[in-house]
Amino acid sequence: MEAIVAALQRLDLHPVADHFTVGILIIAIYAVRGVGTLLHIGNFSVIQSNPAQWTVLLVLIFLSMAWNFGFLLMAIDRLRNEVADLALLDDLTGVGNRRHLLQRLTEECAKSERSGEPFALLVIDLDGFKAINDTHGHAAGDACLQHFTLMAQTRLRPGDMLARTGGDEFCVLLPASTLREGAMIARRIIEVCRGDAEACVGAEVPISVSIGVAQWTREIGAFPDRLVAAADHALYAAKNDGKNRCAVYAPAPPLAPAHEAMPERVLRKLA
Repeated sequence: MEAIVAALQRLDLHPVADHFTVGILIIAIYAVRGVGTLLHIGNFSVIQSNPAQWTVLLVLIFLSMAWNFGFLLMAIDRLRNEVADLALLDDLTGVGNRRHLLQRLTEECAKSERSGEPFALLVIDLDGFKAINDTHGHAAGDACLQHFTLMAQTRLRPGDMLARTGGDEFCVLLPASTLREGAMIARRIIEVCRGDAEACVGAEVPISVSIGVAQWTREIGAFPDRLVAAADHALYAAKNDGKNRCAVYAPAPPLAPAHEAMPERVLRKLA
């Protein structure tokens, strides 16, 4: 069966279109037989056998088999698409997983390298998540991850991509966005988490996050790992500065040769 499906795919056949064509042929043959019987044109009797009758019968059998096979191909195609979609989603939160994020990052880096248009990346870490698991249990930790996912998505724009990259770490891909716009989205996510934490009562677990923001540059080129490393660097700065805040990672301005050498990039922290 897999060999037959592969052969049909190499022929570039579309299951839905082929299935529709076969159905039209079957209906057309039955219509011709019906009209011929009513007008007494030819011998279409199912009682008497003749070469024409056997030919029509064999064609109908073949088309019926093709019709059923078309249903099978459509089901296989649909299942394949569903499996491919599931392979790119995180089981717990339902957002993209690391594989999906890396695919999108690679595409965006290639696109930006051609056009020169920047995009931004947020790297997010839930503050004190290990303590939540140790104190309240892993079920509460999972609930926190799901709740944060819902809150963060309310502050994203159409086209922005939220992905869980592992544990309590998330990333947000912001197509066609500058560093300033990335920082604005990061502050919105932090604000919604702060507001939710202030409204917590009883056994509800407050959530706070630290976020690192980076922007694609020509130096990053087609290497998404460099952009992730830059956003991670900014995240560490936000953590070291007290958590529950964001920091941006920006290239250092060029210096005259007479000046003392400085690091290639510097961090600018935003509360």
